[in-house]
Amino acid sequence: METKRTSRKQKPGEKKVEQQPAHSRDKGVNLHESEQLFRTLTEQSLAGTYVVQDGKFRMLNPIAASYAGYTPEELIGRKSDCLVHPEDKKRVRNDARVMLDKKHAAAHEFRIVTKQGDVCWIMETVTAISFEGKPALQGNSMDITERKRAEEAHRESEQRLADIIDFLPEATVAIDLDGKVIIWNRAIEEMTGVPAEDMLGKGNYEYALPFYGKRRPIMIDLVLHPDRKLEKRYSSILKRQQDLLIVETWVPRLKGERAFLWGKATPLYNSKGEIAGAIESIRDITEYQQAREALQESEQRLADIVDFLPEATFAIDLNGKVISWNRAIEEMTGVSAEDMLGKGNYEYALPFYGKRRPIMADLVLKSDKKLEKRYDLILERQKDLLIVESWVPRLRGKRAYLWTKASVLYNSKGEIAGAIESLRDITERKKAQEALQESERRLADIIDFLPDATVAIDLDGKVISWNRAIEEMTGVPAEDMLGKRDYEYALPFYGKRRPIMVDLVLKPDKKLEERYSLILKRQKDLLVIETWVPCLRGERAFLWGKATPLYNSKGKIVGAIESIRDITERKQAEEALKKREEDLKIKTQELEDLNAALRVLLKQRDEDRNELEETILLNVKALILPYIEKMKNHIDPKGVSYVNVLDSNLKDIVSPFAQKLMNRYLDFTNREVQVADLIREGKTTKEIAELLNVSDSAVNVYRYHIRKKLNLSKKHNLRSYLSSLG
Repeated sequence: METKRTSRKQKPGEKKVEQQPAHSRDKGVNLHESEQLFRTLTEQSLAGTYVVQDGKFRMLNPIAASYAGYTPEELIGRKSDCLVHPEDKKRVRNDARVMLDKKHAAAHEFRIVTKQGDVCWIMETVTAISFEGKPALQGNSMDITERKRAEEAHRESEQRLADIIDFLPEATVAIDLDGKVIIWNRAIEEMTGVPAEDMLGKGNYEYALPFYGKRRPIMIDLVLHPDRKLEKRYSSILKRQQDLLIVETWVPRLKGERAFLWGKATPLYNSKGEIAGAIESIRDITEYQQAREALQESEQRLADIVDFLPEATFAIDLNGKVISWNRAIEEMTGVSAEDMLGKGNYEYALPFYGKRRPIMADLVLKSDKKLEKRYDLILERQKDLLIVESWVPRLRGKRAYLWTKASVLYNSKGEIAGAIESLRDITERKKAQEALQESERRLADIIDFLPDATVAIDLDGKVISWNRAIEEMTGVPAEDMLGKRDYEYALPFYGKRRPIMVDLVLKPDKKLEERYSLILKRQKDLLVIETWVPCLRGERAFLWGKATPLYNSKGKIVGAIESIRDITERKQAEEALKKREEDLKIKTQELEDLNAALRVLLKQRDEDRNELEETILLNVKALILPYIEKMKNHIDPKGVSYVNVLDSNLKDIVSPFAQKLMNRYLDFTNREVQVADLIREGKTTKEIAELLNVSDSAVNVYRYHIRKKLNLSKKHNLRSYLSSLG
């Protein structure tokens, strides 16, 4: 119920002051507090956040501005698409419009141009909001440049792999799980005379026809569906492992002639480690088979070299002369086999180091601890095998990081005949690893300097992160907590070992959740809670907590992280405010009751005062003034002066306005005096009728009599004339 305030009469010339409604003031305060909270949350967010109003940036947090190398101050006031790559602007506007229309559309990706002129990738969502009382847009964004680069590198890697397979010296065929041909490279086109366009996509053992003249399973099928009966048809099984099969066999027809083939087959795996098909490399070794006995020693060396394909591979004999320099190493170094075969004096080191020096192939023949120390990482060291990773100063003019495997070569008698080395350029992988390590380091630094107390655990419940803020909150240093298990992280809050919120996102527990005071949000991978803890540095505290799982690059859960805030003071303030509101409600009701009683008293007082004034005026006019006039005719001049003073003072006491009216116009009735006084105050005919409880027509009659007694014509303003008398 709204309480009416007793109004006072407005003085002449006084300006009327409009009072702002209490609810309007409260709304303004709430809006201000809400926007202050919004700004605070935005500034502390780990995501880029900004507000656009009228097409321009109104607010940005430092992270959003930093994506383009700016500060928030440099961007506020500029058009919101000033950073968008010119080729993406139209699409960004359309995507944002779709996102706003659908309200829950997926985030979109686009390019921006940084202050330094570089191009970066951003992932963004857009939401309609109200900012400072006006419509606006809020954008939330993330820098996905590294992810985009990784995707591009992956695509390039797949393309390179396809190109490598297509140009492999070995005839190669691959099939999917349905038996359809997905690879038929140039070498197998030349071997069989069947072009790829006539084979790709074919199933039902189409790939067996060029070799057997009929549809039947071949070696590539055996790695997917082992068949002992079928394996017996092959002349020689050189190697049989779980996922690898190497055989030699005769085929009845290959371009119309019987041929002896060497084949190597293995499953194909997708990115999840699941078998997606199989691949087989084939070599026509008919001539080799015919000369096998005569070339036994050479065949042994060749078999060892083939075992390392398709890596870049070279081999040396005991004199350090190059006896093999395959196509892959030709492509890697740009040095042809004809320019390298037969060369000695460390010629093979020149494409990698730019100078003649021993390299890994030499180390497996003659160990050198001093030389081994030059390599960055020795992955494996055995008597006749060495695997290392290391930077080389030049490979086609560029510094490169190589994975290298070297082993000794044996002749048919089992004697060391030389050494073989295979190399793989893993520069991109190394850079990606270094970038990942740097990213992990930055993430660790960010977590350590987060304003919220933060703890992270792995799947074994071991503490892997305990930042500075949680050190300050609990008084427990990171060195005493990192690596600890068995709910050690619960002790500073509960004084005992027990699961807490960070455990609930890994293993939901309805019974445990019921112990918390308030669950603000519960999703599949997110939990936000407020609750009391019995001891935090020896005192009961009210905490806000947010927990979510941690994922690795493959999307697999590897742990959980929780951020905590001590909101004890806020909770106490809320409870105090709630109590004050309850007390205020009681006081307000009491005040309303008191005001109601006061209004009744004031109304009665006004009525009594009006009645008294009317009585006094009537009595003075009827009982005193006539006798004063008579006295003036019966006393001497000196007495008349005293009577005049008495007359004047009496009229001043009764009413200044009524006195002047009655002094000049003694024939005014009491009601006419009242009406004249209300007209002078600016009251309308309707207001005067309501105040005097008479009709509007009665008031108009009083107006007419007043004008007549004052001798005023229609051109005179009655209120102005009466005001001049006051």
